[in-house]
Amino acid sequence: MQIKGMIRSNVYYDSVSLMQISRAVEEHPGVRSAMVGMGTDMNKELLQAAGLLFDEARAAKPSDLIIAFVADEGTSEEEVLALVERKLNEKAKDEKNEEAPPSSLGSAMKRYPEINISLISLPGAYAAQEARKALNRGLHVMLFSDNISVGEEISLKKLAHEKGLLMMGPDCGTAIINGKGLCFANKVRAGGIGIVGASGTGTQEVSVLIDQMGGGVSQVLGTGGRDLSLEVGGIMMLDCIDALDKDPSTKAIVLISKPPVESIAARILERAVSCSKDVVVCFINSPEKTDDGRLHFASTLEEAARKAVVLTEGDAVPLADEWNIEELRGVSERLLANGQKYVRGLYCGGTLCDEAAAIFGKALPEDVYSNVGKVRQLPDSSHSIAHSFVDLGDDKFTVGRPHPMIDPDLRNKRIVSEALDPETAVVLFDVELGFGSHRNPAGEAAGAIAKAKSALKESGREVMFIAYVLGTKGDLQGYEKQVHLLREQGAIVASSNARAARLSLELTGGAR
Repeated sequence: MQIKGMIRSNVYYDSVSLMQISRAVEEHPGVRSAMVGMGTDMNKELLQAAGLLFDEARAAKPSDLIIAFVADEGTSEEEVLALVERKLNEKAKDEKNEEAPPSSLGSAMKRYPEINISLISLPGAYAAQEARKALNRGLHVMLFSDNISVGEEISLKKLAHEKGLLMMGPDCGTAIINGKGLCFANKVRAGGIGIVGASGTGTQEVSVLIDQMGGGVSQVLGTGGRDLSLEVGGIMMLDCIDALDKDPSTKAIVLISKPPVESIAARILERAVSCSKDVVVCFINSPEKTDDGRLHFASTLEEAARKAVVLTEGDAVPLADEWNIEELRGVSERLLANGQKYVRGLYCGGTLCDEAAAIFGKALPEDVYSNVGKVRQLPDSSHSIAHSFVDLGDDKFTVGRPHPMIDPDLRNKRIVSEALDPETAVVLFDVELGFGSHRNPAGEAAGAIAKAKSALKESGREVMFIAYVLGTKGDLQGYEKQVHLLREQGAIVASSNARAARLSLELTGGAR
């Protein structure tokens, strides 16, 4: 085997398309590994780490396309390159058939003079500048981009506050404005619950559980994950609370965040208690508080959704789980007797990872590790220790590659490797449906489970796979279809993230 490759000069393709082409090449018979990407320094580093960097690629310019792969002897190089060419031509044909998008904020406003919000997804070096332009033109901003300095974030949010505008982000992954989902969002019914979230997938889960419990949402507003930090001070969450308090379609408000700084949490609660509407507060892994008048507290995302639905609808449809706990206990006893005692959580959603780790941390504080949250930190998030919960959407894993909600390839490989660890009893994972997510995420995970089970069978072992599917029946991937694909491979599917974590905890002997 040797590295084979080709350079195409002075072209440009987006990273998501090239990642999809890379995967198509890797699936070609005889190809061991492959990468198709632009000749940026970052991509060269990734090629080097993957053992795919050849001499010509070292000298490639950012405007050059690098095609690199390693294949078994006898694999036709011409066939592989023809596959790449075919995929690139398909992409170009699709783009040719579409109306050319506006090339700047100014041209977009000329074409669509009625717009009042700008969604920005650019490299961090340019994103803050464009956000400032949008705010100065009187537009609300949803800033999907990350790698924005704290100083820039504070400056942008202060500008927005002065102008009476929303500055959602940076690193804001989800919103639903007047019924329209932005970035990662789910198809949920309209109703009287307004959500303000400083966490993406946590906000998504609350919105889908509200839908499943018979409620609906008015607006879903994101703030970005740093908004409740000491430096930023909760500027945007406070402004979002003000906006929802004035919104006639909002009857109750839900606030969601990972643990905020205590002084900032106090500031948020002071504003919440003065609202004219009921407010449900879910600050993951924070000390539990007692409900006080119109202020209601929830320790899990599921509890937050249920309280909000009860407040607006009078009652909530109960969630149902389909498993035989006695059968599962029988399996867990066999695994524990075989020395398989740990849960390995592999998450696309950072807040869902944090919530699961928090549930385990309360029961087993000395034996739980993660790359997020307040539990013990993993020395290396590429390698699990004891009960481990890994956010695969963390910056370490997304440099040079799409988020795992878009491309779950990295998580699929980790499902297999964790299942083959002789100490693993449960592989716990999430699947996100909705706008922006992969078209068949459960199918991808099911394929990884099948591969893991095949390898386990050879060694006479078994592992339990427990999943949570975040989605609704209205999502384009089809909620019931996605759940069915996982159950076909023997996975246990829970109706909420907290329930999936608690079941895993019980089956490995940690429940109290």
